[in-house]
Amino acid sequence: MIGGRNGYTPADDSPFANRIFDPAAVDHFYDAPEQVKRMLMDYYGSTNYSVVDLDVIQALYRRMYQEKVLGQERLRFMHASRVVDLVEDADRVRVTVEFLPTGERTAFEVDAVVCATGYRSSDPLQLLGELGEHCLRREDGQLQVERDYRVTTGGDVRCGIYVQGPTEHTHGISSTLLSNTAVRAGEIARSLTHAAAPALAG
Repeated sequence: MIGGRNGYTPADDSPFANRIFDPAAVDHFYDAPEQVKRMLMDYYGSTNYSVVDLDVIQALYRRMYQEKVLGQERLRFMHASRVVDLVEDADRVRVTVEFLPTGERTAFEVDAVVCATGYRSSDPLQLLGELGEHCLRREDGQLQVERDYRVTTGGDVRCGIYVQGPTEHTHGISSTLLSNTAVRAGEIARSLTHAAAPALAG
């Protein structure tokens, strides 16, 4: 494992941290100023991003330590490092790694390289074709989304367009969690039902 940290970061699944996934927390996040939203995302990143369960980390460390003591090192962690070169042969890959504090480089051969670099959500408007041009964006280019997950559109659009997932910038870190899908779907269903209900004469 080659990375900038000393190893893996434990996932924060403590009860207090998990409150960030409650529907009430989504309300608070949605109404918060942008700088507060960024602060909250920084605070709670360890609940969902680049983190590993603590028991897995401990098992990996024990295995690494045992292999080192026995002189049979197969599991190796190269911290504060980055890959600077890859050369692929017929059945091997030559990897050059730089240790960032000193600039020292180490080359070795492996069977395969897995790049676990994360991902960025795709733009959901790509699925809408020309209709996407009627969806409004914020100043930072992100999609404008209402609290009920409805995309904000121009006045000429009469239908509702709802999104599930790419709303972290407006609804917080729970937006991408599968465990919250039912809650989001329920809110969207209520919004659709309310929008379709006939107006009652007073």
